[in-house]
Amino acid sequence: MELTIQGASTAHSVPRTTAWNRADHGAHRGLHNRVVLARIGSLTVVNFGLIAAVGGVLAAWIALARQEQAGLEPSRYAALLFGGLPVLAVLGSRAFSLALDWRAFIQRPLATALKPGFAFQGGLVGAALGVVGVAAYADVDFFLLMDAMALGFPLGHAIGRVACHTYGCCHGRPTRARLAIRYTNPDSKAVWHSRLHGVPLHPTQLYSALGNALLFLVLTVLACHPLRAGEIAAAYLVLGSAGRFLVEFVRGEPTPRRMGLTPFQWVAIASFVCGVVLLQQALGNPLHQRFADTASLLAALGHSAFSVYPLWVFVCIFLCFGLQGRRVGSFGLRTSGPPTSRH
Repeated sequence: MELTIQGASTAHSVPRTTAWNRADHGAHRGLHNRVVLARIGSLTVVNFGLIAAVGGVLAAWIALARQEQAGLEPSRYAALLFGGLPVLAVLGSRAFSLALDWRAFIQRPLATALKPGFAFQGGLVGAALGVVGVAAYADVDFFLLMDAMALGFPLGHAIGRVACHTYGCCHGRPTRARLAIRYTNPDSKAVWHSRLHGVPLHPTQLYSALGNALLFLVLTVLACHPLRAGEIAAAYLVLGSAGRFLVEFVRGEPTPRRMGLTPFQWVAIASFVCGVVLLQQALGNPLHQRFADTASLLAALGHSAFSVYPLWVFVCIFLCFGLQGRRVGSFGLRTSGPPTSRH
């Protein structure tokens, strides 16, 4: 059984057709060129899955602690919530990706379905539907549950964008800015899919990571003040959607447009509107300070650290996003055309 680990050296160009035959084919400068973590026989482990799984763990840990802090008694429903949410998020992101490639799916349904491809906004919709379903099933305050989830999710999303940075997906447009990065690793999606080897690009994944980290801080500060149940979730939708809408202007992956906007921008507009509607609904709720006490938050974080649910989230995300076939961007099966992963 073959096992190779990526190392660091000087940047060079290697044809992708021979990339997986080299013991140290990933010797390229910068975190953004660190695609493969290890190769085990015909299985490739990509850094994307590992980093995204870490982000998922932190998001689940904080969200679980926030639910406990708010007095929602998550032990009554946590198995259903955290057992189903990762699955729904993966299915939603996969469904959205296939919807974007509906023409290819109609022409080659099996081949298209077998290509790795995910879209974050579809995953968000799937997760939101899961939260609504759990709240109804367990008779939990829907607004408070949404707020608790929103307090953890941006941090996980920020780390997930670093994962995109390593994989080469969600890359930016060519630019002459000093912050530009250059993808040279043949396993990077920016190279094998977008054909942008060595071209200076906007580091849009890092823009998104920074934006989500700031959003996490803003929501954390907001939670320290008197507020109405639902306002945090509404703020997440409004601010997060605005950030996604803006960053799309410098993203470089080829995407069909309607009226000058990408599908992701149209979804961002829809989620922005949902945030405004949720805010209007939240204004009818009484003020509370359930998330304001730092001592109770620290106690809840300590208690939640021993929960099995964040571990399950890690396993689910890592298996779905971290394992690929011998060729990066495939499940090891013969398919025509390039894989179509989007986020």
